[in-house]
Amino acid sequence: MRIIKNLFNEEINITIFDFGLKYVVKFEKSGMEQTFKLDKLEIGDVEDLETSINEELIKSIRNRFNEMNNEFNKFYKF
Repeated sequence: MRIIKNLFNEEINITIFDFGLKYVVKFEKSGMEQTFKLDKLEIGDVEDLETSINEELIKSIRNRFNEMNNEFNKFYKF
């Protein structure tokens, strides 16, 4: 697996990897991560993939990180 591109959107670090016949897209924020494996044949090239990482998707990713953070905090609240 090799890194193709690094992107940054506000507080979210986005890394796109080449993984054989798949792209792996990793979103990272505050020690948490979300990873998606996408079929290259269905996505197209990296520019198409990058275009699909739009504000609507980032908003959804951000909301999921907020949910993950709320769950994470439950470990510290007994």
